[in-house]
Amino acid sequence: MKRLKLCGLLIMLFLAGCQSATQETIHPVDSSIEVKKSDGTKSELISHANIVVPKVSLTFNGLADNDTMKLLLTKLDESNMKATFFLEGMRVAQEPELVKDILKRGHEVQNGTLTFPDVTSLDYDQTYEEIMLTNQIFEEHLGYTPKFVRSRSGDVTDNMRLAAKALDMKAVIGLSINPLDRKMQSAQELINYISKYIDRGSIIHLNTYINPAIIDAIPLLAQLAKEREYTITTLSDLLDERYLTKSVEEISGYDAVSPNVNYEQAKPNLYYRKETTKKEIAITFDDWAHEKRVKEVLDVLRKYNIKSTFFLIGSGVEKNPQLAKMIVEEGHEVASHSYYHLDVTKMTPEELQDDLVKAHQALTYALQEPPLLYFRPAQGIMDERTAKIITAAGIKTIAMYDIASFDWNLDYSAQDIYERVISRVGPGKVIVMHILDGTNTVEALPLIIEKLLEDGYSFSKMSTWIEEDSNRDVNEQ
Repeated sequence: MKRLKLCGLLIMLFLAGCQSATQETIHPVDSSIEVKKSDGTKSELISHANIVVPKVSLTFNGLADNDTMKLLLTKLDESNMKATFFLEGMRVAQEPELVKDILKRGHEVQNGTLTFPDVTSLDYDQTYEEIMLTNQIFEEHLGYTPKFVRSRSGDVTDNMRLAAKALDMKAVIGLSINPLDRKMQSAQELINYISKYIDRGSIIHLNTYINPAIIDAIPLLAQLAKEREYTITTLSDLLDERYLTKSVEEISGYDAVSPNVNYEQAKPNLYYRKETTKKEIAITFDDWAHEKRVKEVLDVLRKYNIKSTFFLIGSGVEKNPQLAKMIVEEGHEVASHSYYHLDVTKMTPEELQDDLVKAHQALTYALQEPPLLYFRPAQGIMDERTAKIITAAGIKTIAMYDIASFDWNLDYSAQDIYERVISRVGPGKVIVMHILDGTNTVEALPLIIEKLLEDGYSFSKMSTWIEEDSNRDVNEQ
């Protein structure tokens, strides 16, 4: 590829204006530009990082005026927060010393295209020029080539991904948490929006040059991060924490659950409780929730040093796989609660086994290892035929329960949940609770645990009991 001649292009860009703002896109024709044709492969599109560690990336588009930028950078320094700035190439060429100051403060600067155009209106050649010319400006003024690119609006097109791949860039960054600060909200309104959607791995999208309220939003964001125990960091640092390194097909055991129409002779193992006189009990959890609720449940279990069995819905896990991984890293175990959470007795054999396969693979990918080959049906509904179909697909144990807490019922107070569970407690029993948003589970759980501890109970994971009973049965044969 020929080296591009930038001088004439930059003069034209300077005439177009100096601020990061919506402006007319200029596409000068330069015979020295040679566009590398795409081979059809696309760069990665990233709008969220699936990570287990509590980190969040703060990103900005554009350069505001010098006074605003100095104030913004000071606020970031005071809050001990690092950010990633996506800058258009023309501003990097105009103000390289300001950009170098951003880098010296520990922030990161990436490709924001050359002129902040509407990328949805560009063809492949125009998109390629926007990205490549910016890369050359970075190389000339900053001494490195950016690895990420993002448009002014956060829109992502196929042409962006094709061009980025042709230029050997790592990824195109899309929208994640975007408070739309162009609506000129107050600092508190911006933070309220971020607070609603933030979780580990989030990528926050703000602009430096539109809404002055972002300055006052920085210390508020720092306070939110402290409350949620997040570190605010650069995009590169965030993405370095990603753990989903293997595709599901690369993980041994991903196909342990598979369709099998020959189910009539299957011999299901339904497990409801442990036959024992010892004061031991298992607290288990079904379903799925947002990070805040999952973390709250895990915090309670950690406080009392209790390990549990979580039966997770595959469709939910696909949206936030890192939460399933977080559960396992806390020392708990994970098994399937189906993919779609339907009444399994009303599904055809093909529908049910397809659901089991999808759930198993969703959990396998999220954990980067297979989950337990246990299954708990939605609402605890099961019959003999359905149990055979489930077993024939590769499920070793249908893990039931005999104490339903009813904590999913929004009308149940913490005291209601507590009384329902404690009135049914006995040695070897399995309690089912739920990780669901909006319930009183987190308030009820410590009450239940403290009462059981007071009464001399110990706590077990279901796998411990199932394996003990399986070994006993083998020894008795």
